[in-house]
Amino acid sequence: MMEIVFKDKTTLIIESELLEKLYSYVQVGSAPENGGVLLGKKDVESETYFVTDLSVPSSKDIKGRFSFIRNKDVTQKLIDQRWKDSDGIENYLGEWHTHPEMQPTPSSVDKKLINIIIEDKSNVFSKVFLIILGIDKSIYVGLANADISKKIIDFKIIKE
Repeated sequence: MMEIVFKDKTTLIIESELLEKLYSYVQVGSAPENGGVLLGKKDVESETYFVTDLSVPSSKDIKGRFSFIRNKDVTQKLIDQRWKDSDGIENYLGEWHTHPEMQPTPSSVDKKLINIIIEDKSNVFSKVFLIILGIDKSIYVGLANADISKKIIDFKIIKE
């Protein structure tokens, strides 16, 4: 299990089996970027978020060596189903994808995506997470808070 605590005391918990699922997409050689969404829930009494699942890349995604565009229709169906199956407890928590670099950092496209998610106010939770997996299995975890800013306000880089 990985527990990430940000400066504002927001906590993100990712179970070991989901980390292994992420690690299975590390870009090796000339493999394209892959990605998906983080699904999960929030503790009702604290700012603790739990990643309960993550979507896997779809054949309808657009993948390149240095780019990834997920198919929104496929993903939205998954998010809607998770919301329904959990009686409105689990929903979209954020995005994940790979980068062909060690110690990954968000690109301008990544930052713009988080800004759009925060601005459109369609997210159930006020906080949005961004996970980027590097080729050395290092993980960038960014936090954006719609109540404070339209940008990533804090991040951690974690080495396996």
